[in-house]
Amino acid sequence: MVTQILTSSLKTLEVLAALADEPRGVGASELARRIGGNRGYVHRQLVTLCAGGWIEQAEDGTYRLSLRVSRLSDAAFTQAGLGHRATAALEELAAEVDETVSLAVLDGDSARIVQRVEVDRLLRVDARIEARMPISDTASGRVLTAWALPHDLDALRDAGVPTATDEELEHIRRDGYALSLPNRLEPTVAVAAPVFDARRRALAALSVVGPMVRFDAEAAAASTLACAARVTAIVSGRR
Repeated sequence: MVTQILTSSLKTLEVLAALADEPRGVGASELARRIGGNRGYVHRQLVTLCAGGWIEQAEDGTYRLSLRVSRLSDAAFTQAGLGHRATAALEELAAEVDETVSLAVLDGDSARIVQRVEVDRLLRVDARIEARMPISDTASGRVLTAWALPHDLDALRDAGVPTATDEELEHIRRDGYALSLPNRLEPTVAVAAPVFDARRRALAALSVVGPMVRFDAEAAAASTLACAARVTAIVSGRR
């Protein structure tokens, strides 16, 4: 028995994919032109996706993906076993720097750990899988916001979520990595670097964290960047 394919669903997915290629949003007419569809039909799809919370309409009338879509990318990261596939690289880094290594993704207003490798040391960092971290002062959160799409960053700020300043984020992008900010309540320090997907969009942040008394985060930046590049190659299918 041949199951009928729902062409309307395929068209809707095509609209979402087209919006994903537009970092600042696009209007209904332009979107219809790009995917070769009827403007009225594409507009109805956009209105439907807005009603479902998957996209949103900006004040200038253009459409863009909503933060709800990020939940799908997080789930895909987990369900596709990408964290598992990257474990070997994380284990090698943990052995090299002798500290805890984690992968985190942007989840709403925080960074969420999805994979972690610990070293067997008496004094170690408690960074449980699924733990959430603020994005303003943690290394992973600062990386994820530094490479976030502009409208996603705007949405976080519009919602009142504290983030690093534009100047700080630009500095992080220039360096290629971020350091955590000092916190008297958490005597640890971390360095994080972005992991990109095949489209060079930040999918996750790879971090190394350890107690301030022994861990030199800046000295570990080169190793962290090298490991993040390796995981990027795994995630994007280049190896």
